[in-house]
This record gives sequence, C-alpha cells and structure tokens, in this order.
Amino acid sequence: MTEQMPSFLNPQSNGTETIRYDRLYYKVQPKPHFAIKKSDSDMTEEVNFKQLALDLSNMNIGYVKWLGTTPTKIMNSALDSMPPKPQGDGWNTVYELKVYSVNNMENIMFFDVTNWGGQRGIQSAFRDYLEYCKSKNITQQVSKNYLPIFTYTGTQELKNKEGKVTSAEPIFKLDKVIDNPNSNGSNGSSQSQPIMIDDVSEIKEKVQEQQNSSIDALKNVRQL
Repeated sequence: MTEQMPSFLNPQSNGTETIRYDRLYYKVQPKPHFAIKKSDSDMTEEVNFKQLALDLSNMNIGYVKWLGTTPTKIMNSALDSMPPKPQGDGWNTVYELKVYSVNNMENIMFFDVTNWGGQRGIQSAFRDYLEYCKSKNITQQVSKNYLPIFTYTGTQELKNKEGKVTSAEPIFKLDKVIDNPNSNGSNGSSQSQPIMIDDVSEIKEKVQEQQNSSIDALKNVRQL
C-alpha cells in the first residue's frame, strides 16, 4: 500500500508549558533571520547556524491564540492532519517541533514556526525527509525513530499575486540521518547518544530488526 503525504503538506490542505526550554524562532523582519530565546530569559537574540537537526516526524501542527502572554494551542500530530480551526478571531497556524544544534545534541530546543515563509521551509524539508524514507521502505510511523539533519543554505523570497515580496522561505538541504535520541526506543534517556548512520541502507535493516518492538511501542508515544 502506497503511503500518502500528510494532508497538511498539500497546498490545499492545548496546553501551556510547565518546563521551560530554549525556543527557536524564524523571523522575516527586518530581514530573514533565526532567533533564540533561552529557557532562563525572556529576551531573544539572533543566532546563526550551518546545520540543524529537525525532528519533523514528531512535529505537531495546529493553531495558537494568545491571550496576553499565555498561548492556547489546538494541536495534532503532523503525520495526521491539521485539527479543525477553532471558531473566533485571533487563531493563527503554528508548527511546533524539537530541534537540535549539531554541536549540542543533548539540548532540546523547540522551534515555533508561525509565519508563512517559515512554514513553507518546514513543509519542503518534511517532504524531502519523507521521500527519502519512502525510498528506503521506511514507513512514516517508523520515521519517528530517526532524526534528519539539514544544512541551512539561505532564503528564497516569496511574492504575492501582485509580485510584491511578502515573506522569505528558509531553504534546508537534507544532509544525513541519525538515530533519534528521544525516540521511543531510547526512552529519552540523556545517556543515549545519537548514532551516525553512515550507510543509509542500514536504516532499513535496523527497522526490520526492531519491527516487533518499535512499531508497537510507537503507538503509545506521547506527542508534544
């Protein structure tokens, strides 16, 4: 049976945080850039990087509404579909996923993607990763056990129907795939280090070896 792309990748297509994490943002103004807000700070600062690990298959997508400084979120797994948009004004689309700096894979950051350009970039990266998994006979559910690392190559301007530049899409190039340090198999243990998979054909062999345990266990994985 041929798997279809998650519906939110088709062009037609709650809760509050009790533990504070570093959070990454993609901003378009005054120029496209990434910014980080450390867990112990309310200030953001611009940050540069060449590579970033994006936990795309465990990403959540949905809507967020802010009341003062408190967000209300309605989220679904990205491998399912967008939840119904709540009634009322003030609801905006949001993608939320874990990301890691390749220089510090033990530090979990959350990437809140709220603008059109940033979401286009994440959609493109997700398509590339799922196509890669498909080429290796890795199902979308099992793809949660792996973590794609992308090289950030810059941005591409996005224009509206009138030809006016309204946003910019970050461009991510899939570089390599490693074991996910926070997949169900590792139980999120800080002692579990990501293992580089030099030969991508090894992924299929690993999946087959773990099929009886990993796939059943994934059914109980709690989404963010």
